[in-house]
Amino acid sequence: MNWLRRFMYGRYGGNDQLSVCLFVLYLVVFVLSAIFRRTVAAPILMAVGYVLVLIYFFRCLSRNIYRRQAENQKFLRVWNPVKNYFRFLKLRFRERNGVKKLYRCPKCHQTIRVPRGRGKIAITCPKCRFEFIKKT
Repeated sequence: MNWLRRFMYGRYGGNDQLSVCLFVLYLVVFVLSAIFRRTVAAPILMAVGYVLVLIYFFRCLSRNIYRRQAENQKFLRVWNPVKNYFRFLKLRFRERNGVKKLYRCPKCHQTIRVPRGRGKIAITCPKCRFEFIKKT
């Protein structure tokens, strides 16, 4: 076990959000290649899956910790707005027939819940205090 500890010393470890995303993408490609195993797309999907696994292990075993962290930060700059948008859509879908209506502040993009059926009202954002008028 000592050889493994020496081998892994100074390595990234790699279980960040980008690595998890790479692994999930690999699983999706693996399932798709199993579904389309008798088509022309199967070898292409398998090759893509192998590339994703190689990138995943390269990131896990890399000694350049700062570069792996920078890659993860770049990924998060792209991923977080997408994740937040879908979180907003999920919340809006859940509130579709409820007593509240959801709006986003035009200035800071904070989600604001206001009562339905009040006509045009002035909504003040609790985060940035920006006031805007919307119809509920």
